[in-house]
Amino acid sequence: MRVLIIGGTGYIGPPVVYELLSRGHEVTIFHRGETVGDLPRETRHVLGERRDLLFHRNTFRQLRIEVVVDIIAGARSDTKTFVDTFRGIAYRAVVLSSGDVYRAYDVFFRRESGPLEPTPLSEGARLRTRLYPFRGTAMPTVPWVNWDEYEKIDVEQEAQSAPELPTTILRLPMIYG
Repeated sequence: MRVLIIGGTGYIGPPVVYELLSRGHEVTIFHRGETVGDLPRETRHVLGERRDLLFHRNTFRQLRIEVVVDIIAGARSDTKTFVDTFRGIAYRAVVLSSGDVYRAYDVFFRRESGPLEPTPLSEGARLRTRLYPFRGTAMPTVPWVNWDEYEKIDVEQEAQSAPELPTTILRLPMIYG
């Protein structure tokens, strides 16, 4: 299978690349070119900015991408561009989300009152009611994240808005790397 990973050079990407390659898949990574990480030689690279995904649509079509994995979507606008770019190109998408979508996240950080959620959480656990958890909060600068627009609940909804691009959402736990 031909897999494209959006943002695959950081903490999560290289292990994903190694696993996909070990299973015989062809892997291409779309990234800014500022870091390469510990990636195998057979990994293909397409350089560009996340906000310019649509500009690279013909390149992705020529690569005959079958599955696209979005590791770095943080806002609805990111995901809208993602869906618009890969609709009609890829057969399936995988979008990484975060455990911060759950109500338990806000209860834990005392942003929402009420009893703790039963653990372990399931996919059907209640979501946060307060959107944009980092808006107006001092956060470390990350070039591809606008913390005021960061909202994984929006990302998930937008990613699953196009029936012609079936999408699997993976809600990862908090990861520090």
